[in-house]
Amino acid sequence: MENSEIPNNAFVLQKRIGAGIRSIRESKGIKNYEKFAIQNKFSRSHYWNIEQGEVNLTMKTLVRILNSLDVNIKDFFQQLK
Repeated sequence: MENSEIPNNAFVLQKRIGAGIRSIRESKGIKNYEKFAIQNKFSRSHYWNIEQGEVNLTMKTLVRILNSLDVNIKDFFQQLK
């Protein structure tokens, strides 16, 4: 794999993670991302960027979001396949 391929793959993964988070949030009946963001101590714009796949999440932040959604990280990544 060439180094030039890595950012593209990472970008695609970021987008899939963001979409996965949004999908889970909505499937749990949480339609208002702004309210979810505020309740979980994120700025609305930062959380929006997470769901849009524009943020390179740390594992700590990802786990924090998934815990708020009552989702196991292993289950989350299996769902992304």
